[in-house]
Amino acid sequence: MPRLCLFVLLFFFLACPLAAEEAKPPVSEPVYPGLAEIVPRASMVTEDAGRAAAKIAEVADTSSFDAQLKDARQRQDELFQRIAALGPLEGWNVDRLLEFRGLVTEQRLAIKKLLDVVSARISEVDGIRREWNRKWDFWTGWEESLQGQQLKIPKESFREARREIDGILKKTAILAAPLVALQKEVTSLQEKNLDLLERIDGNLKILRQEIFKKTAPSFGNPEYYRQYGEDLWKAVKNGVAEVQHVRPDFLSSQGWVAILQGVVALALVGFILVKRRQAAESKEWEFITLHPWATGVFVAVSAFSAFYTNPPTLWRLLLWIFAALSAAVLISGLLKNPRKILMVRLLAFLFVLSLALKIVALPQPLYRLYLVLLCLAGIPLLLVMAKRNLAAHKGKSDGFTLALRCGAMILGGSLLAQFGGYSNLAARIFESSINSVFLGLFAAMAIRLGRGGIDYLISLALLRGRRFFRRHGSEFADRLKGAFQVFVIAYALLYLLEVWGIYDTVGQAWTDLLDLGFTLGGTFVSVQMVLMAGLVFYLSVVFSWLLSAFLDTNIFPAKGYDRGVRDAIKKLLHYALLLLGFLLAMSLAGVELKTFAFLAGALGIGIGFGLQDVVNNFVSGIILLFERPIKVGDLVVLDTEWGTVRKIGLRSTVIETLDQSEIIVPNSMLISEKVTNWTLSTKMARVVIPVGVAYGSDVTLVLGILSEVGNAHPDATQDPPPSPIFTRFGESSLDFELRVWIADISSRLRVTSELNQEIDRRFREAGVEIPFPQRDLHLRSVDPAVLVRSSPSPLEGGVEETSE
Repeated sequence: MPRLCLFVLLFFFLACPLAAEEAKPPVSEPVYPGLAEIVPRASMVTEDAGRAAAKIAEVADTSSFDAQLKDARQRQDELFQRIAALGPLEGWNVDRLLEFRGLVTEQRLAIKKLLDVVSARISEVDGIRREWNRKWDFWTGWEESLQGQQLKIPKESFREARREIDGILKKTAILAAPLVALQKEVTSLQEKNLDLLERIDGNLKILRQEIFKKTAPSFGNPEYYRQYGEDLWKAVKNGVAEVQHVRPDFLSSQGWVAILQGVVALALVGFILVKRRQAAESKEWEFITLHPWATGVFVAVSAFSAFYTNPPTLWRLLLWIFAALSAAVLISGLLKNPRKILMVRLLAFLFVLSLALKIVALPQPLYRLYLVLLCLAGIPLLLVMAKRNLAAHKGKSDGFTLALRCGAMILGGSLLAQFGGYSNLAARIFESSINSVFLGLFAAMAIRLGRGGIDYLISLALLRGRRFFRRHGSEFADRLKGAFQVFVIAYALLYLLEVWGIYDTVGQAWTDLLDLGFTLGGTFVSVQMVLMAGLVFYLSVVFSWLLSAFLDTNIFPAKGYDRGVRDAIKKLLHYALLLLGFLLAMSLAGVELKTFAFLAGALGIGIGFGLQDVVNNFVSGIILLFERPIKVGDLVVLDTEWGTVRKIGLRSTVIETLDQSEIIVPNSMLISEKVTNWTLSTKMARVVIPVGVAYGSDVTLVLGILSEVGNAHPDATQDPPPSPIFTRFGESSLDFELRVWIADISSRLRVTSELNQEIDRRFREAGVEIPFPQRDLHLRSVDPAVLVRSSPSPLEGGVEETSE
């Protein structure tokens, strides 16, 4: 019984949780110095106070802020005045809203920068205040500690220290008030700016949502004609006046871009004029030599216009005019069909005209009237041109005819939308179609000029003089041209989203595209991660090629490695870099490297079920690279098929036969089966020429002729020397062989043919006969009728007949 009670008691204590309070961390009491430190530390407080006062005076100087705040307030007031002069935001078109949103955003960034500087100064003052509050607490506690020890202390030193500390604290309190007031004023400007930005974004959103809505009275509605009044013409004047407005600081802050464009354009013009005669030899670049000014302007505007930040509308219009006209001139130089040339020039004119009307924000009634007149004139023109082009091609429709008909259909759709009152839809169809066509032309011209520029750079004597560019220049240029073409096409596709109003800017489209993604196994995989992974893997491939090319041109020739060793090193480096790039790409894509352990397990299962041949070929490929029983360039015989090894991969090997066909051989066959390699250790080979002479021929003469023929051939080696051999007595001839060693197996067939020809010639000169094969036929019984037809004499005994 006592044992049972003890067991129950023990079980109770073990089962009940022990509520043990967590021990509070001991509060460490500050340790104060002794009497000997009072005077030195007091003097240090005085020195620190002097430095703090100087810092406070520096922070208190807000003259620069006042000027910046005044400038920001003035800019914002001017911006609001310009907006008020142009009427309510609800009546603006998309281009004007986007233009002013850029200006408002630029102003917001300037205000934010000013606010950040003011906030940083307030934080700096607050840091000084906290530091000197700690000093106050320290000196107060130090004095109380010494008084508690009943020691005689120098009170004057403590009073002096507290006086210095109190002075600094008062200065920080005084300084904080104007800085906070300045911060509030800047914040007020920022709030007004954000409010205007939200209104602009709201109107942009409404315009996008109203694309497929009826937003204006139809042409049959009298309400449309009532819009033509004084307010309409006033709006036109305001729009023209707004276009002429150029910010005073634009040229001072961004004029360097215009200067750079002018310098580049003039430099290209001079370069083309100097190289005109050389480039004129190629018809591909004739359009550039004929239009140097258009080329220089197009390249300068296209390449450097992106450096502008919110350029004025007039400047933006001028840039587009230069770009469109120069592109039209260059494209016309590439075309031979006069109807295509006319269409390109008309498109350029309409593009510039429509852009100018949009920039001046032509009121909606007038812009609708412009589109209707344009559609009424354009539809019959396009149909007539399509009909003439079809007749010129004898009734066969081509791409240009189809494009003309599609253009007529687009104008017809825009016309119907305008008559129905769907003003936004009609304008979007017309404007986006023209802009899309010109975007395609710009992209095509940029790609053509870029490819030509790359070819010219690679062909420079400075680069061609280097071994790398002599050997790999063409491939390197192809890779650069491919990358440039991908960049231009990707940018054009993103810009196409802006053209059709899906996004406001290319940057916004790019940002939203990168944010797209999906969830895979609890991990969010974005487009940005996938693109980064693809870019890293592609760069690893390019770097692998560059490294292999560099080794081929600079390292291997100096070291004297044979081709097999070079190929083995290059392939191992290639696959190692690809593996490294793949792992890094997967890491950037959000795939943890530890998950590859599961992939390895899955791979093991796959090998066990159905990947034995793949793995066998892979391992055999590694053996071929290291052991090198065959090398690239070796002459081999596989299943009675002669061929040259052209490529050794990790899975298969490519063998080119003598008739130029290619055999793909799994690597496991080259390891497990019999392969004859004629050039494994040496290219020397023996040519054996069998020859038979008639019975009764002079054997010594035959051997002498064969020896002379072998020694006389230039490709026959003398070590070992040619050897004629009497091999046997044949059925109808004395059989000989001429065995000749040659230095290169690749000339085996040619040497065999030449030796046979020479032996035949010498035998004819010496009278040595090469017999036909002979056979004896013994006839035991013959039909008498056959005997009568074949011969008049009776057949006695056997008949001997010689046949070939």
